[in-house]
Amino acid sequence: MIKEELVISNELGIHARVVSRIVNEARKFSCLITAKKAKGSFDLKSIKDVAIMGGKYAETVVVEFCGDDEAEAANALKILFEDKFEEK
Repeated sequence: MIKEELVISNELGIHARVVSRIVNEARKFSCLITAKKAKGSFDLKSIKDVAIMGGKYAETVVVEFCGDDEAEAANALKILFEDKFEEK
């Protein structure tokens, strides 16, 4: 299992377009990808879970990756978060 602390770096936080980007990226991998926040645990392959999870600018999300391609998935999600979900 790999654990990453990912920071929401886009000013608008997690909104509908970002939810779609996170889920689409997570679904490329077979491993389990779960975010942990004070509100609970969220499956990053589920649109509903990511939308409920939400997140504001500069908030940190702990993401756990568990499975065969966990290293690749962790790297891909880390890049997505660092690139501000492809937003300005």
